[in-house]
Amino acid sequence: MPEIANHSRTQTIISYALIILLVLIAAAVGLKQQFYESFTSEPPDSTPAGNTENTILSDNLFGSDFTPAGQIETYNSANLYEKIDGKADLYLNNGFASLQCRRFSGKSVKDRWAEVYLYDMADGENAFAVYSLQKRSEGVPLDWAQFGYSTSDSAYAAAGKYYIEIFLSSEDDSLLASAKSAARKLVSAVSFGKTEIPILNLFPADNLVNDSFKFIRADAFGCSDLENIFTAEYKINGNSITAYLTKNRPADTYAKYYRFLLDNGANRLQNNLKLPDSGAVELFGTNEIFFSTNGFLAGVRGSTTIEDLHQTAVKLLKSLSEK
Repeated sequence: MPEIANHSRTQTIISYALIILLVLIAAAVGLKQQFYESFTSEPPDSTPAGNTENTILSDNLFGSDFTPAGQIETYNSANLYEKIDGKADLYLNNGFASLQCRRFSGKSVKDRWAEVYLYDMADGENAFAVYSLQKRSEGVPLDWAQFGYSTSDSAYAAAGKYYIEIFLSSEDDSLLASAKSAARKLVSAVSFGKTEIPILNLFPADNLVNDSFKFIRADAFGCSDLENIFTAEYKINGNSITAYLTKNRPADTYAKYYRFLLDNGANRLQNNLKLPDSGAVELFGTNEIFFSTNGFLAGVRGSTTIEDLHQTAVKLLKSLSEK
């Protein structure tokens, strides 16, 4: 009998040991799985950074009256020309990273559609560059957007590092209203408030044409030495004037630009700015005053009198000296 009791007790101990071992194995597997998931998964309610397919060009972007006409198309620098042949270089030369686009069709009328283009331009200046260089003269500003406008059959905006275009199948007020609403959703989704481009604040406010800013990445005014130029339009005595400036340029940019103008037939004019590095010229009917100060190359140009240009040049010089 004692042998039987001892045998039974041994089996019991072994059984408990096996149970404990299984519990430990299960716990180890669970910890390993949790460790693995922490490196391979996003939290349940989060969206991976940059996953615009799921968060931005969503099925309900245009509301309940529209449905996606297809999946999201994506393009990179190697195949962008397939989607926008003839215009790809403008984007590629301004920091293009990727494009996503998608078409949305009306549920009741399939040939009533809107197509959205969402360009990732890598940073805010690049997005502003393509927005400003393509801006259409007939555009009507979107009153809620920092940089945005609409035409009779399209809507455009720049927000954060993104440039947005929405093209419509026809001139339709209701369809345009839906496009404006979609553009507002996109701007809200891709940006965190105002895009900061501090250099724009250096342009004098007097006589400034609202929303006339442009950013020219290279070859401004046909000169290969003028890069990263910001411009703004002014109205003086009914005439249009373009003011421009750039910062952090090579020290000899002023001399090279002056030489460029003279080599192309410019005539020297009297200059009253009283700066060592300043000049005034006339070229093909356009007068221009330009100068270098405080690390900036700046100037004003237009088909108007040198006196009108001088007014704006003095204000621009004062702004650059104060700020």
